[in-house]
Amino acid sequence: MEKKNYAADNLVWGTILLVLAYWYFSSGEEPNPADTAATTAALEKKDAECAADLDCWASKWQARAGLDCQEPVQRLAKNNFEWTDGWTEPKLPRALWLDQSEKTVTYVGDKIKFQNGFGAWIIHTYECDYDPTTRTVLSVRANPGQL
Repeated sequence: MEKKNYAADNLVWGTILLVLAYWYFSSGEEPNPADTAATTAALEKKDAECAADLDCWASKWQARAGLDCQEPVQRLAKNNFEWTDGWTEPKLPRALWLDQSEKTVTYVGDKIKFQNGFGAWIIHTYECDYDPTTRTVLSVRANPGQL
């Protein structure tokens, strides 16, 4: 019975895959500056239209705001805190304009419990004022209760 050299077969097929991937992902053409400028202008127009609509603008930055606002909200706890959201749920499901002309948004959520001095857990509603253009948290607030 003849022994098969799988290492050589793997090397050949790996080389073929690399060549095909290179061919597929490289067009070989330099981008036309006029096409690039038109694409940039179209993207800027689309971004400006999105910034005028709260639903579009808030949903565009919702995940990033959730990451940036998480730690400042946690720091509001006097004792301990516990997030009650699942890993697929957003921490900031609702949004309001803080200042539409500045494109700043107030995100609101209620997926955290703070522990009081007696050890009881109390669900809180929190707000995070967020500036998506600079990706900065402007302020955070929390109050007992749910949405």
